[in-house]
Amino acid sequence: MFGQATDSITTMNATIIKQPKLRLISMKSAKFPEGNRDAFRAIESHLKTLKGRRFYGLVYDSDEGMEYFAGLVPDSEIEERKFTELGFPITEVEGGACARIKLLDWTSKTDQIGPSFGAMIDQFGIDISRPQMEYYRSLSELHLLLPVLSEQPKA
Repeated sequence: MFGQATDSITTMNATIIKQPKLRLISMKSAKFPEGNRDAFRAIESHLKTLKGRRFYGLVYDSDEGMEYFAGLVPDSEIEERKFTELGFPITEVEGGACARIKLLDWTSKTDQIGPSFGAMIDQFGIDISRPQMEYYRSLSELHLLLPVLSEQPKA
């Protein structure tokens, strides 16, 4: 799992949302977490602007440890084709229920991301068939999305 729960993190502000299916232009991080920023830069370097774009981070638990993918929602089929011709894979993520925590001023709170996922896992459980996700809503707001099996917290 991405994070371990700590007493200082609370999920009182976690809500359950219905996350739509995602189709993303993606780039795998060479090393989690140190290479994550470079994975985003690889995608960003082919864009004229970042304004109005929707970026995601996908975290998969694998036998080798955590695997991280930077992801961009393409703005058109033409853009998607351009990126695939450049060698960027397309990653599809099934939709479904997710527990969500919003982190404001997230760039100063990156140390809270792992523990926040851990606290949500403790409260809601996890659907391991889908990745844990970060949705970069803006430069100041990050949504942590934990895939869950049902819309109810575990007892």
